[in-house]
Amino acid sequence: MEKEQAKSPIVEGLQGMAVALSLECSRCGYELRGMLADTNCPECGEPIRLTIIESIDPAARRLSPIQFPKRVGNSITVVVAAYLLSALLAITALLIHAPVISLPHVLQSIPAKPLVLASAGFGLLAFVALLPMISMCSRKELVGCKGGLSLTSTGLLVWSGSMFLAYMVLFVQSNQSGAMAMLFDTCFPAITAGIVFSGFKKLVPRLGLRSRAFRQAQGSRQRMNDLLVALVFVLIGRALIIASPGDTNLAMFGLIVMIMSLSLIVFGLGYLLRNTIWIRQALVAPPPALSDLLHIK
Repeated sequence: MEKEQAKSPIVEGLQGMAVALSLECSRCGYELRGMLADTNCPECGEPIRLTIIESIDPAARRLSPIQFPKRVGNSITVVVAAYLLSALLAITALLIHAPVISLPHVLQSIPAKPLVLASAGFGLLAFVALLPMISMCSRKELVGCKGGLSLTSTGLLVWSGSMFLAYMVLFVQSNQSGAMAMLFDTCFPAITAGIVFSGFKKLVPRLGLRSRAFRQAQGSRQRMNDLLVALVFVLIGRALIIASPGDTNLAMFGLIVMIMSLSLIVFGLGYLLRNTIWIRQALVAPPPALSDLLHIK
């Protein structure tokens, strides 16, 4: 007679318990509601306990509750999305205005003035989207986010101000030197972007504790230190362009360094946006507690 296979301690703890809420099998999507928790999915044979383990998140349950989680999730996602658009517009305007070597015709045909103003507008939109979280933090409804919110809100305001200042100096006035142009089209925006990135560095991981997908995605989580370093190389590339008016090779090298660094920033913000979407999903539809998911059969 074959020996009876020993059951996992987890299975022993689930004996007599049934799935009380709507729950789809993690492998095939079969509806498991009403089925015994220590059995297997009748469609694909996946142990139901594995789907239960994937569906609950005890680590997030131990955190202090957020009174309006949907508002927080929407806010942080809109903030990052609006800033990504603002950065894209600013980068496009920079590539049109800054380099002293010839650009592709498609870039030369785009007017830089409205791009700079639109970038300032999206920066302000990101700040406005952050206001609900700032209000919640002031009422002690959002714990541990004060430092990140302060840095992010300050950075967004000064970013928008730097964009408007760049518009006034570069397009309203005239006869700026190369160093003066670099100060307003690169240096000030880079410094203010650094403040925004520092704010994101403190704020997003704090909110990300509530998302298991964010916590487990070590390889695909955006680390803001990479973007801060990229800002330094943007300044280096821009300085090489300014310092080499008669050296086409050095100017081209500076442009390559600048474009590669700007590309890293854009892709990094794209990854950050994906991270905030994970966080929003966890806040809007939090995983059920084990006590709610199971009941005694």
